[in-house]
Formats: sequence, structure tokens, C-alpha cells
Amino acid sequence: MKPGFLNQMEEAFAVCQHVILSLNTEDRFYFPEKDAGPANLNYFLASYFAAADYRVLQFSPSMGLRELTRDREPSAVVEELAREDDPVIVFNRLSTLMRNSREKWLILVLHAETIAPSHEHGTPPPVPLAEILHTMAMDDGIARGNSRMALITYSALPEDLLARSRGYRHIPLGLPTEEERLAFINFLSGLARSGCDEFGALEKGLEAEEFSRLSAGMPLSGIEALFRAAGHRRRQITRQQIREYKARDIRNLARDLLEVSEPQEGFAGVAGHTGIKDYFKHLIPYIKAGHNGVPQAFLFHGVPGCGKSHLVKALANELGWPLLELRNVRNPYVGQSEMNLEHVIHVIEQLQPAILFFDEIDQSIGQRGTGPSGDSGTSERLLARIFTWMGSLHLRGKLIFIGASNRPDILDPALLDRFGVSIPFLKPGRDELAELIPLLLDSFGRSRGRVEIGEIVELVYPHSPTGRSIQEIIIDAGFHADRRSGAIGASIEREDVLKAVSNYIGREDRLEMEYISLVSLSMCSLQSLLPWNDCNGLRPGAEIPEKLLQSGVVGKDGRLRPEPLQRAIAELKQQRYSERMIR
Repeated sequence: MKPGFLNQMEEAFAVCQHVILSLNTEDRFYFPEKDAGPANLNYFLASYFAAADYRVLQFSPSMGLRELTRDREPSAVVEELAREDDPVIVFNRLSTLMRNSREKWLILVLHAETIAPSHEHGTPPPVPLAEILHTMAMDDGIARGNSRMALITYSALPEDLLARSRGYRHIPLGLPTEEERLAFINFLSGLARSGCDEFGALEKGLEAEEFSRLSAGMPLSGIEALFRAAGHRRRQITRQQIREYKARDIRNLARDLLEVSEPQEGFAGVAGHTGIKDYFKHLIPYIKAGHNGVPQAFLFHGVPGCGKSHLVKALANELGWPLLELRNVRNPYVGQSEMNLEHVIHVIEQLQPAILFFDEIDQSIGQRGTGPSGDSGTSERLLARIFTWMGSLHLRGKLIFIGASNRPDILDPALLDRFGVSIPFLKPGRDELAELIPLLLDSFGRSRGRVEIGEIVELVYPHSPTGRSIQEIIIDAGFHADRRSGAIGASIEREDVLKAVSNYIGREDRLEMEYISLVSLSMCSLQSLLPWNDCNGLRPGAEIPEKLLQSGVVGKDGRLRPEPLQRAIAELKQQRYSERMIR
């Protein structure tokens, strides 16, 4: 299958443009129908375009000029320039060579970002090569001829004079498609079957088609490395190895600005949150179909340690999509933060369909300032770019945005507007604790003795625990059980839970947690998304916190009452202020 960027290059050459190649330029490339590759980009292009009667030259800052097509009569001009150390002389002579309409040259310029660096990435040379390369791209004599240039970058785009010039077309090289990965996997598997011990074989039951699906987002170089590592170790390639190599390769391609994972547990592993799980179960078919009426961005907010991140992972598993988490793109150098964001956006769009998760979104992407931001407007520009990107229609059905925050009270109103569906997360009730505790016991390798789940619930519920504090209590109860029995992994009894509860010191600020809960409820976008409701109203058997009922914030029908809620928030805000003044 023909790589798509070759069509883009040929189209650019036909309209008298040169090209700038970026993004996945360190990959291996393969076009079996034309007997091109597998090879690194420079040799792949030389092989492909030599078949179209191009003579291919390569220039790099450290190695100078050399010809990659060896089956032609040597050019005296090229042999002379190969001994020249001054790049200014080299490119001025090459421009003369390219004007000769009887010859057809393709000049590959490697590491163009170092030859013609942007001002943020290096000090311009005494005679800026960017000016020479720009002049060559705008030269009518070269345009009328058959010769073209390809600037290949590996870490950043070159000087804006080139990147934004009409004489160059910027072509980001995407990650290989499933068909391209399958062809490459079949090629390497064939080498392994033919007795080439450099390459390992697939484990029993793992077919090439499944490998190509599992490796979505993986470059061909990563697939080749996996085959070679398996051959070196004399072991077969496993599904887990594919996931590990894939995550590493994507991190490298994204310059450690993106974390990728493929959660192995779905909604069955999530305790409670029944209404939210049912809501997404209903949405999943619409999301996969790219239905126009489906929300594209969701905001999870509320009390810390109540399962926001866990639910995002479970949703990724239910969709069968990878989970991407954006890291900090900020950089102290002028313009680098914006460039980092553009780069990671290119990578993310290569990995769709996927979920993009902004954990602690109040910190990870920041917020607009009400005055001078102190960072030369970087925060505002980053947010504006993210908001614009989130509204792109071409992402519908391919990319879901989810933000999570433990501080809903400080979120930017513009951010809230972009996340159309806002879902509150409160502390677990008795029913949710009854679901959560068995899951925790199982994950910690603990069993119950004679104590019932209901007894454990009643022992811990008065302490108003979060999901995270329940984990700490269960772990401590296990230690008490081990000390009591004198054996590791002993069954937990009632007395162990009592000791753990008595031993536990809650570190949370109760007033702050209550305030966050109320603010979170005030931001909920639908009555049906309240923790005790579903699409039909109050969920049968659901538990509404007694304090919310007594204060009138929530009615007995499960509906939120805005006026009592705002009064309760105002009262708590005043209490918080008074306490801080006393401190």
C-alpha cells in the first residue's frame, strides 16, 4: 500500500512546490508494490523517486553532500561539491544545477531545523541559509525545471520564512495505517518463518491481523524493534510486549508530552456510579458512530478520591480506545510551549479514535487571566488553541475529551463552556461502599472471615470516607489481621476493621469537602446525572445524602433545587472565609 505522504509530495512537485517533511520522520517506510523499503526515510525516498527518473542527493550538516542513486554516471559538479565544507557555496551551486531543465534532481536536506533554525532554537549563521533555501524555492528557473527539494526535520520546524513560504508545502508524516502495519508484519513474519533468526515469531494464537490492530499508533520502526528483540532473546512476541513497545514509541514520538495506556478493566470493575455508567453505556454506540448529537467533551469534578480517573479508564476499555493523557506542554523558552502543543496535537490526531484525558485540568492546562498573566500571554494562547481544536468537527466520533478536577470552584468559565456535559462526583453512599469493599478486598488479595460486608459498611460510613480513604482502612485492617494471626494474608475479621477505623486519622478538611461537593452539584449539567438519579428520575433504591435533604438542596424526588443550593454555597463560603481569618 502506497504511503499517503508520497501522493502529497508528488502533488506538491507537480505544482512547482518543494516540501518540508516533519513528525514521524525517524520511522521505517515500506512500499512492497514498488519494491521500496523497508528503509529509513532518506533511502526510502531515494529508492522510490529513483524509479521516477530522479537523481537523489542528500545534504546533512555533518556529512555534507552525497548522491544516493549510485546507478548513474557520476556528476562532476556533485563530486566537486561533495568536497566542499561551506554550505553557502554548496546551495548556491545546487541552485544552478536545479535550473537545468534537462536534469531531474531531488535534494534531501536532513536536519533542516538545524540548518535553518527558528530563532527560538538556535543562533542564525552569519549568512542565513534560510534565505538561500527560500530564494531557491521562489526561483522561477527552478520552478520551470524538474528538480525539487525536500527538507526533512526531526525535532522542530525550520525558520518561519520557510515553514510559511508558499514555495514549500509542509507535510507531517503520519503513523502507518492498519494496512501498512499488516503488510510490514507479514513481511517480517515471513523472514522469521524462512529461518532468519534475527526476527522472532508471534506467540501461539496471535495472528498478524490482531497484531496490526493492537499496534495502532505504533511506528514501523517499533514493530521491527519488537521482532528483532524477540529474535535476540529467542522468545515469541506477546500481546503484552506489543502494548509496552507501543506506549514507549508513542511517548518518544510525542517527546514525552503524552502518556498512552490501554486499560484492561471496564465498568464491571467500577463500584457505584450506577447512573453515570448507564449514561455512558447508552452513549457508546452513538460515540462510535460519530453521531452529530453526541457530546464530545465531558467534565468530571468533585471530591478527591471518588473514582473520576478510574471511571475514565473504564470508559476507554468499554469503547476499546486507547487512553491518552496530556502532560505539561509548558516550556520556559519563548514560543516553545505553543510549538509543543502543536506537535502533540499532530500526534494525537494520528492516534484517534481515542480518549484524551486532562487530569487535574485546573492545573494541567491552566486558565485565562483577568489581567496580565505574567507569562507573556502563553496561558491565554494555549487555552485558545485547545478550545479551537476541541471544536473541530473532523474529530467527532474519533476523539473524546474528558477533564477531571478536584477544585471545581476555580475552573475557568470558558473551560466549563467547552465541556458540554458536567458530572459531579460525591463521596460514596452505603450502597456504593457495599460494591466497593469486595472489589478492594479482592484487589488486595484479602478474604473476609465471619464479618459481613454490611457490617464493614456500617463501621466505616460514619467517618464519611472517600474511595481512597476506604483503601487505606482496608489495607490497615489487613495488617491488623496479619498481626493477630501471625501469618501474611490472613482473613479480615470485625475486630480488625474496628482497629483500622479507630486507627485512621482523616486528613481532610470537612468544611472544604462539603463546599466542593455543593459547588460540584451546582455545576451538574443534567438532573439525570446527579449521583442518585438516572434518565427516569430518582433511581429505585438510591440513597440521597441526609444533609442535602434536610437543607432542601435536593428534594425527595431527587431533583436539585438551585435557590437553596446557592444559599448553602454562600453560607459555606462565608464560613470558609471566617475560618481562614481565624487561622
